[in-house]
Amino acid sequence: MSASPQCEEMKATVIRHGETLRRTKEEINELNRMIQRLTAEVENAKCQNSKLEAAVTQAEQQGEAALSDARCKLAELEGALQKAKQDMACLVKEYQEVMNSKLGLDIEIATYRRLLEGEEQRLSEGVGAVNVCVSSSRGGVVCGDLCASGAAPAVTNRVCSAPCSGNMVVGTSSCAPASSRSCQKC
Repeated sequence: MSASPQCEEMKATVIRHGETLRRTKEEINELNRMIQRLTAEVENAKCQNSKLEAAVTQAEQQGEAALSDARCKLAELEGALQKAKQDMACLVKEYQEVMNSKLGLDIEIATYRRLLEGEEQRLSEGVGAVNVCVSSSRGGVVCGDLCASGAAPAVTNRVCSAPCSGNMVVGTSSCAPASSRSCQKC
């Protein structure tokens, strides 16, 4: 007995639908594998994103800490620089005061030297004694007699009894006549 054409046609339809079903199942399986792979990639990307965000946060915190530390060090250095400038200004002022004192003393020494050289010359020429008033650069007035009795001259705080030719006023600033400084004339 032979199968009826309708039966053959149904068989062919069943085979065709079975083949379509098999291909559809394969496509579904392939899509499921693709979904799983993409889901894993998304999870991996999320994990990497979380790690990167944590690294960025940590880097920001470290950067802020480093910036804060640098600002503190800068403030310390600026303070140290300001103190060094003030110290330098004080040292320069002290140096200027010392140099002014030195200049005054140099002038005073030169004045004494000229005075002594002049008196040595007068003594060698036979002049007796000279009353001397010296104005000090430190504000005082020194009065005394420069006396010579044949040997080396000596400065005393008394009126010399030897004959003399007059007073001499020496100073680093303007001097008044010897009498106004209470120096006695020989």
